[in-house]
Amino acid sequence: MFAQFRLTPILAAGALALGLSSVAQGQTTTNVNVLDGAGNVIAADVRSFDENEAGSGMALGFTGQQGSTFTFLYQANVVNFNDAFGNVITPTTGLNAAFAGGGYEFTVVASIEETVQSVSTVNGITTVTFEATGGTASIYFDNTASGGAKSVTSTGVGFDDGHLVGTFDIVAGSGLSTFTTFPNGTGIGATIYDFVISGGGVDSDYIVGLLGPINDLHFTSNQNLPVGTSATTSFHNGVSDAGDLYPTTAATGLLLKVDGSNTFTTAIPEPETYALMLAGLGALGFMTRRRRRQS
Repeated sequence: MFAQFRLTPILAAGALALGLSSVAQGQTTTNVNVLDGAGNVIAADVRSFDENEAGSGMALGFTGQQGSTFTFLYQANVVNFNDAFGNVITPTTGLNAAFAGGGYEFTVVASIEETVQSVSTVNGITTVTFEATGGTASIYFDNTASGGAKSVTSTGVGFDDGHLVGTFDIVAGSGLSTFTTFPNGTGIGATIYDFVISGGGVDSDYIVGLLGPINDLHFTSNQNLPVGTSATTSFHNGVSDAGDLYPTTAATGLLLKVDGSNTFTTAIPEPETYALMLAGLGALGFMTRRRRRQS
């Protein structure tokens, strides 16, 4: 016969005092499995999503003055899934192929509020640094069954339709972005920003973390001028299934070529938490035995 264990009000209060009601969490980069929404694995043990080097970015309302604010828009399709060593993982046939022939795609879009932190000019070379203060990034999956249009860089169509896999909120003040322009009109920059999961989490029918639920997205990118093959006439051109989370915007700001990638993290209990849990469970066991003796 098994002894029945109940968390009485006294024991519950003890558990709360011992910190068992909420487990402290650490963050670690996690591999993910990428799926098609129908139970089929597209790519396994994926560490990062590598987005198209012809991804488009636009600084909307940018003035280049310290303290000024602007909105940075981004859109790109995923071209590779990479493992922990940076090697390309061969996905199920059809990535970025025509939907009519069984193709599918993953796209990443973002709208980020940024503030100019500093501006310096030396010998005609100007470097501007930015900090993110708000905004979101989202991942979409699309194929014939998902009902969206295949993405097209030149028009900005098809990046934010299909199935919304997950949305992430920018961590204000995290990371940094810099951009340097040269007298000949060219420019180069880099970005690293952190995002935390928003709303209902990432749809595990499409992306599933191997160490637990996905909590964060870490985004890095290189930016270049001239815009070249990343030229577009609009951003987020299409009807989003997220209720116009990313409204269509004409490409009237500073256009950039953006080569981005992202990795995911998952929350795991920190080592000291395990010790706390064991100590707490031991204390609860002692209290339970003591109460049995007294009854």
